[in-house]
Amino acid sequence: MRTVWVSFDTIGRDCLEAAADVGAEIVGVVTLPGPIDPNRSGQCSFDEVAARLGAGLHETRDVNSLETLNAIRRLEPELIFVVGWSHLVHDPLIALASEGVFGMHPTLLPQHRGRAPIPWTILSGLGRTGVTLFEIVDAAPDSGSIVGQVTLDVARDETATTLFARIAQAHVELTRELVPQLLARTAPRIPQDLTRASSWPKRAPADGIIDWETRAPSLYDWVRAQTRPYPGAFTWLDDEKVVVWRALPVEVENAAPAGTIVERRPDGLVVACGDGGLLLEEVETRGELEVGAVLG
Repeated sequence: MRTVWVSFDTIGRDCLEAAADVGAEIVGVVTLPGPIDPNRSGQCSFDEVAARLGAGLHETRDVNSLETLNAIRRLEPELIFVVGWSHLVHDPLIALASEGVFGMHPTLLPQHRGRAPIPWTILSGLGRTGVTLFEIVDAAPDSGSIVGQVTLDVARDETATTLFARIAQAHVELTRELVPQLLARTAPRIPQDLTRASSWPKRAPADGIIDWETRAPSLYDWVRAQTRPYPGAFTWLDDEKVVVWRALPVEVENAAPAGTIVERRPDGLVVACGDGGLLLEEVETRGELEVGAVLG
């Protein structure tokens, strides 16, 4: 089937490659214009893969614009996949694909629709998550019938880095399993149970600020949920931003105001929290942090 792929990130590109490998005829790729934005997690170029597959490449910041709709319409798509795109697609685009429009979401729908699913999975303390391939039938986020799912256990020490890698691989596995069924018109469509639906809100980089009055185990979760490839949990030393990429909760002997650096250890500085301390194993800052300084 003539297939158009909409994506700007590495997961979407890996799934595009997998779909082509299992028989999808990729006639067009819609992506963001360059250059790559370092603040947009996972953004990558599609120039090489589109050229190798002989697919037309259309760059846009608005997938629902008339220009983009006309570009897709000229490709006469039967299938459209939206995998790794941060805006909802609207009815005029959905109407362009005679065999349907499909997306993928890194949770077990209908639970946890919405934004920032990998950080929210860790922040919420989930023991299990997954990836869902579903049909997009309207502009409501992540609400269409389920084609298939894969389930993943979430480790107690999972980080955004490790979970992102496992989620990415699960996307590819699901693509390889279900795209052939879509091409053969044998794929299931299972309506979502609306009584089980839930949603997560959008997160912005500014939401990563650390509140040192929080107990140390919760700040451990806070850091690992927002580490690479995301912007990271952060704090301030005077006017200098300090990004904390890796940390551990530890005991502290002497009480100190929350946010005070109370100890220098071989593997990092210890900061007093609302309860306990946080060992900063990896930070990013332009200056040097000193024992006795106050972070805020």
